[in-house]
Amino acid sequence: MKFTTSFSIATLATLSLGAFLFAQAVDIKEIMTKANKAGGLFPQIQKGLKAPAPNWANLKNDSDELVSLATMLGKSKPPKGDAASWATMSKGYLDEATALKTAIAAMNKAGADAAIGKLATSCNGCHKAHKN
Repeated sequence: MKFTTSFSIATLATLSLGAFLFAQAVDIKEIMTKANKAGGLFPQIQKGLKAPAPNWANLKNDSDELVSLATMLGKSKPPKGDAASWATMSKGYLDEATALKTAIAAMNKAGADAAIGKLATSCNGCHKAHKN
C-alpha cells in the first residue's frame, strides 16, 4: 500500500510537471502568434504606421498589448538555451516594445518607425538561441 501511494504521488508529480512545461511552451507560442504572426500586433502596428494619417488611438491600444505580451514573454521559460541569455534577449524585446509604445503615445512617427525597425531585427538572434 505504501509503495502504491508513493508511486501514485510520483506519477502525479511527473504528469503535473509535464503539463506545466507544456503550458509554458504553449504560452510562448501563443505570445509569439498574437504579437508577430500575420494579423498580429506587430504587423498591424507596422501597417498602421505606414498610413498617411496614422490612427494613434488604435496604435496605442496595439502597442499597450504588445508590451503586455513582451512582459509575459520574459516571465516564461525558454524551450532551449540558458536562462541568462533568455533574460537578456526578452528584456531587450520588452525595452524595444516599450520604446515603441512611448513613441506612439507621443504620436512620434519617426520614433515609432525606429523602434519598430529595432524590434524587427531582434527575432533571428533570439530564435536561434531559444526556439526549438
